[in-house]
Amino acid sequence: MKKIGILFVFLLVLFDHDILFAQTDSSKIELDLSLRERFESWDGMNAKNYGDDGPHAIGSLHDQMLLQRVIAGFVYHPAPVVDIAAHLQDSRAFGWSLRDSEYPDLFKVKAKNTQEPYYIMNPNEDFFEIYDAYLAFHFAQENLSVKLGRQKIFYGDQHIFEMGDWGNTGRTWDAVKISYSQEQNFIDCFAGGTKIQDPSTTSLPFTNTEFWGGGIYAHYELSKIISIEPFYAIKTEGSADYANTLDLHRQWFGARIFNDDFYHFVYDFTWAQEWGKESNKSIDAFGAIAKLGYRFYFLPAQPLFAVRESYASGGKSSDDDIKTFDPVYGSKSQYYGRMNIVSWSNLDDREILMTLSPVKNLDIEMNYHRFYIPEPDDFILLGTMKMQQGKNHLGDEFDVYVRYQLSKQLQLISAFGYFWAGDLQPINNHPAKDASWFTLQILYAWNK
Repeated sequence: MKKIGILFVFLLVLFDHDILFAQTDSSKIELDLSLRERFESWDGMNAKNYGDDGPHAIGSLHDQMLLQRVIAGFVYHPAPVVDIAAHLQDSRAFGWSLRDSEYPDLFKVKAKNTQEPYYIMNPNEDFFEIYDAYLAFHFAQENLSVKLGRQKIFYGDQHIFEMGDWGNTGRTWDAVKISYSQEQNFIDCFAGGTKIQDPSTTSLPFTNTEFWGGGIYAHYELSKIISIEPFYAIKTEGSADYANTLDLHRQWFGARIFNDDFYHFVYDFTWAQEWGKESNKSIDAFGAIAKLGYRFYFLPAQPLFAVRESYASGGKSSDDDIKTFDPVYGSKSQYYGRMNIVSWSNLDDREILMTLSPVKNLDIEMNYHRFYIPEPDDFILLGTMKMQQGKNHLGDEFDVYVRYQLSKQLQLISAFGYFWAGDLQPINNHPAKDASWFTLQILYAWNK
């Protein structure tokens, strides 16, 4: 891995000399390098099982792994209104019991009881991949910009469109995006596809997409009291093998209404209505999020205390319509427990949270979640978690997340999570046990 990182830097230095030799007074180049080292310790679960230590269990329940992610590249400005960017990414997992070399078929997405076709979504390994590659034009007087190519697309609190920091590999769009802004207000419209994560291949932009889709997202400050962010999203089958065989057409419409500091009060409400068709079934589902809190500015560390409810409808496979909410293109661990056990789908997450800022550049967040499953029938999570008959309390989770920005280049993150099993069926003839997770991350980012 060190050799690859050195190679990235060496290539960028060569590229730097070529560009600087040719550039004019109006052009410039920015070189970027980021290195993320993260240690994770899992006790009682991993990404594909929970509580199963039988002879046929997949991977280890007690993983201790080192995740490494290197991103290197450039942004070239041949003119004040033009950006040309390209970055490479290499993501690896050392000590992970589910790594590609041990289980090359584990993260294949395919039809049940089949071998092909398939595509791969690996959360932690992506070797020598194109991180981004885009061309952007900025029309300053018209407040208009256009970006074409592989890019990150995220908005607001990332419930609907998240920034693609999924696992150790991330998620990106191959898309065209048109943006119009006026002071704090803006409206974006984009269309394209989300790429797969296959460690064995390097995908070119607009090839091997998991989904084709897009959306519209806007931000408007009505007053100092209220800001509103309406959105629309669409998702259809992608171009990758197996993905292109799906019969999928999902759409969402909704809005976020919020204020981060209304006389020390905080409120944040999101509603998303989903409709469409999948496999000849109509879709009728919804998701809702409500947060209320108060920040105590007169106390040390200025703590924010809040409660949050994250709800998403669920359904049975035997229903005439699909009632299970699909969480759009939104985030996962950031809001629904950092252990990635659940997502915003068939979920009733009742949460108490507190944030602190004891010193400059230090943020601490503590969350307590109580998870319920609105529709427990047909429910299977992580391959082993099933609800007891007539019960819907999945379990509770407590998380502590600490982030410290030591300098412009260096950031430290540490987090701890503990999950208490709820009304779960026995696993491998043993009662369901608790699980814990710990991580320590160092992020170094350099820009020249």
